[in-house]
Amino acid sequence: MGPNAARRMRALAVLGDPSREFVATQFLVLEVIPVPTKFKKGKELAFYQRFFQGVTTWIDEAALIQPAIDLACKHGLGGMDALHLAAAVSANAELISAEKPTKPIYGAYSNVSSVY
Repeated sequence: MGPNAARRMRALAVLGDPSREFVATQFLVLEVIPVPTKFKKGKELAFYQRFFQGVTTWIDEAALIQPAIDLACKHGLGGMDALHLAAAVSANAELISAEKPTKPIYGAYSNVSSVY
């Protein structure tokens, strides 16, 4: 099994865990939906749509902007990573990331787990 297949398996194990509840924002939708929509990647799009249907808590994005800016400036995060992290912090939730464990997001929050 190659590294990409192993990452997919770890991600699917997290997503399939019946004891988990999922938190999301429209920022996540913006990050993952446009490309499979544009390029007609039906399986990928259906996967994301199923995930979003199972989200139990949708966080108000407007409340995340300033905390995300603060996190980005303090930890050297990219904008979208900072927004995702601010959402996780606001919900006191675990952030599951596909980023490499060497990325700054791991040092910015103690409850980040990698599927990388």
